[in-house]
Amino acid sequence: MRVYAGLLGALDAAALVATRRRCVSLSAAEREALLDRWSRAGLVRRSLVAAVTTPLKYAHFDDPGVYALYGAQYDKSAPAEPPQPWMRQVTSGADVAANETIECDVVVVGTGAGGAVVAKELAEKGLAVAILEEGRYLNRGDFARGSILEMQAKLYRHGGLTFTLGNGVIQVPAGRLVGGSTAVNTATCWRTPEWILDHWVKDLALTDLSAERMAPHFDAVWNELGVSFSSREAIGPQGDIVARGCDALGYAHQPVWRNARDCDGQGVCDWGCPTDAKRSMNLSYIPSALKSHASLFTESRADRVWMEDGKAVGLEVVATATKARFGIRARATILAGGALPTPVLLQRQGIANTSGQVGRNLSVHPATAISALMGERVDPFAHVPQGYAVTQFVREGILILGALAPIDAAAAYFLSQGRSYTELMDAYANVASLGVMVEDHARGRVTPGPNGFPVIRYMMSKKDARQLQRGLVEAGKVYLAAGASRLMPAVLGHPMLEGKKGLDAFAAADIGVHRFLMIGFHPLGTCRMGVDPRTSVVDP
Repeated sequence: MRVYAGLLGALDAAALVATRRRCVSLSAAEREALLDRWSRAGLVRRSLVAAVTTPLKYAHFDDPGVYALYGAQYDKSAPAEPPQPWMRQVTSGADVAANETIECDVVVVGTGAGGAVVAKELAEKGLAVAILEEGRYLNRGDFARGSILEMQAKLYRHGGLTFTLGNGVIQVPAGRLVGGSTAVNTATCWRTPEWILDHWVKDLALTDLSAERMAPHFDAVWNELGVSFSSREAIGPQGDIVARGCDALGYAHQPVWRNARDCDGQGVCDWGCPTDAKRSMNLSYIPSALKSHASLFTESRADRVWMEDGKAVGLEVVATATKARFGIRARATILAGGALPTPVLLQRQGIANTSGQVGRNLSVHPATAISALMGERVDPFAHVPQGYAVTQFVREGILILGALAPIDAAAAYFLSQGRSYTELMDAYANVASLGVMVEDHARGRVTPGPNGFPVIRYMMSKKDARQLQRGLVEAGKVYLAAGASRLMPAVLGHPMLEGKKGLDAFAAADIGVHRFLMIGFHPLGTCRMGVDPRTSVVDP
């Protein structure tokens, strides 16, 4: 509250300088005009307006009564399932005796898309597998319970407040629960494109990753997760709108492959699935590993790799609730905590880094969004967030996907102010949204910060920023071709575009990196694989 009070004081002082009157002394019309002008001004004023108004926007729309006005459901949580027999294999770190040492064949750090799969495969081969997860094992009764801010604090690492430091600010969210980020993503599934696999084989000599060799592995995962298209009802009108616009422009488009075959489109995928339709790791690979007698230790953080004669022989673990320490001794140690925690763990000990590449080569696939006011009902709060895609530009490094959001999340993301903002939110049932994600050429670096917090340095290239801008323009064209009247890109200084004229002006603008509101959903590369030990961290 003190921070926010300081922001209000700064706004008051800025108004005094600009108008010779304090902000509270201005009329409603004068305040609206001032905030609107500043939202299009320089970086400092734009940032001040955003910092002051965003919490207010969120707080107003985070309300069951407001949701009811839209005909939307606020709390979508469901009764918890009764415990399954294999849950006996799950132990909280707080219940492990201090200084105890557990023996196993393999210890796996992380329960996301990497750790869960390798744990299942090894457990099914008869190995004694111990799995570590820093978060809790939650179920559908814990998900989608009202306030999105509360859910974010509960489900995401560092409350979702992990950001890059550089010429632009990019949020890098990651799940902190059993299932990792798969439990809080939108269930979208894409196979690695063949041209990327070809590049890895030809340029990096990673012959095991050829399209031919990878195909049966992709098939196995696809079958395990039940990947398919969502129903038209779950995707909602957004799919028809995007298809209509793409057909008018001659652009390729399709429904999105998702690991949520029985999805009913409740639209809260980023805060856990309340129906268990999403086959995230906590509902698929982790239960399979536990049924094969793997042991899972929740609320347990890997703090140090035990090394003997240059070889990893296990882990020192900290129970997050009690801070007590225990050990897991293993024949093999697998670090699958993700592109941010894993290099931090290695760097703190100075191990596995003879190449000097640990923590380097970070790519995040920067993403932003654009929304459109349609002449028809979309109900973005009641359908799959990423149900439909524009695939025309994938080979060029631009993927355009649905980006529908619950009411309060969208309200905090729109950048307009005053009457134009309230008119937009009054019509939110008619708003459609697309996200734009690009293959980045810039590379960042991850280093240890205070209390294990990763420090992420990332300077986005001008080329990548132009790709983001181009993606927004192409998505805007799709919406205009489908009948949109207004466009709202998530770009500071450009809160609302009126029709084709507005989009053309946006396309011609020189937009700095710092103006984009960005998220990096796919941090990768910080423990690079390769055949040359001088330039890579791990070999195939």
